[in-house]
Amino acid sequence: MLATLLNLIAAILAAFIVVLIHELSKYYISLTLMHPIHRRRADMKTNPLKYIDPIGIILFVFSYVGWQKPGEYNASRFKDKDRALIVLSLTGIMANLLVLLAVIPIYSALYAGFEGDIFMATLVNFFYYILRFSFAIIIVNLLPIPPFDMTKIIYALNPSFYFKMIQNERVIQAVFILLIAFNVLSRFVDSLFYPLMKLFV
Repeated sequence: MLATLLNLIAAILAAFIVVLIHELSKYYISLTLMHPIHRRRADMKTNPLKYIDPIGIILFVFSYVGWQKPGEYNASRFKDKDRALIVLSLTGIMANLLVLLAVIPIYSALYAGFEGDIFMATLVNFFYYILRFSFAIIIVNLLPIPPFDMTKIIYALNPSFYFKMIQNERVIQAVFILLIAFNVLSRFVDSLFYPLMKLFV
């Protein structure tokens, strides 16, 4: 019972961390891309909880694939709108990738020295969740699903295609939810994640 509870807490905490790394990295980079006229001290304040989607967190914990609540940016405030949208979209993905690369050796060392203690098992699981969720959020944001990062890149590179896609936004999102509900997306992520882990663990 205690092990299950600790494992659940570790998964929830890992999901929060992965989501906040993804969105807060974008937020602070957005300040550097903003036109000086709009870059006020007030912009340095943000509520991290606004990036937390409860359903996305629950799905991370129970299906290993979830999502964040994407931040909203006023493109007219950027010095270069198209460049800024591309940079911001890639920033979140790259931030999670860097976390993935940084945590792999930590997880590998802990996993190799694991001796069965319940608290050590929780720590090992915590870093595993960081890895698994970081990988999943990268994959999700590379999919052309509004309003995730790839759609921002599409908007910057091909606005006409973006608006055609937005016209079918509800259908695209419904298909996305079905892929998660039937574990199709989770199995796809697993098919990429486990071979990667075998290279390091």
